[in-house]
Amino acid sequence: MSHTSSCETATSYTCACPCGGARHGGVLIAGLRTTAETTRAKAKQWAEPRRWENTEPAVRQTGANSTFRERRPALTGVIMELVLALIDQAKNDGEIDAVEILATEISDEIAEEMEKRLSNAGPGGKKSRHLWCVVIAAICHVYDEIGDFANTSTEVLVARVMHLLREATSESRTDEAEVTDIYRQRSGVARAFEIDEYDWLGALIERALKAVVAAITSMGEEAAMKYVRVIGAIICPDPDRHPVVVKHCVWPLLNGPFREVLADSVTAEMRTWIRNAYAVIPPSTTTYNP
Repeated sequence: MSHTSSCETATSYTCACPCGGARHGGVLIAGLRTTAETTRAKAKQWAEPRRWENTEPAVRQTGANSTFRERRPALTGVIMELVLALIDQAKNDGEIDAVEILATEISDEIAEEMEKRLSNAGPGGKKSRHLWCVVIAAICHVYDEIGDFANTSTEVLVARVMHLLREATSESRTDEAEVTDIYRQRSGVARAFEIDEYDWLGALIERALKAVVAAITSMGEEAAMKYVRVIGAIICPDPDRHPVVVKHCVWPLLNGPFREVLADSVTAEMRTWIRNAYAVIPPSTTTYNP
């Protein structure tokens, strides 16, 4: 089975082709990486009905005790607001060129390799599960914890990302669980990512890290990481049940660079909703209170 275009405009929460999720939500990523109005308009047309401002009032009142099906539209709405804001931000040609290279390296090129591996020699029955979004979230996690990310050796970065992935898989096999639904689902997410079965993953992680560092060098940390985090949130088929995606991809964007782009009332409302919906966001990460 090869990549299907329906993956790029998927409205479900599974990825049914062997791209490892790297091309999931491709219609939105396409809108981020170009100044072509037709492509940008297509991405915005897809995002507009799903944005936070268009969600039902009841959806905005969901929280940690709501089911994942009840929360999904709200989190999707938050991500769509971030995507739309980033598409509309003024960009110079240099930034667009850098974003195009970044997206090619951490989405297109990786997806091609994923398809080869997962179609021909992937673990049985795991072709449709989350994979690459877990890696992107881990890269963002490492960026958040390492003060001089761009000047840290690739070997150190790869080792740390791989350690986080193994650690997350190991932890999820225990019987410990929190009340919130997203924590109860962690074992299922981990089974989708049996890292020992993907001995080729380290090389892809190294390529992705080099692309992220190159983007940081080209357009600065804040600009580059905005795109990396947004892409991580987009390609995840079900971020509601991936705590690390919420914590390291979605929350830092809403808590930082997008506060000045989005309307204050919208930002405050979305930030409050995320804090109420996900115990994964600790109070210590809150640097601003709406």
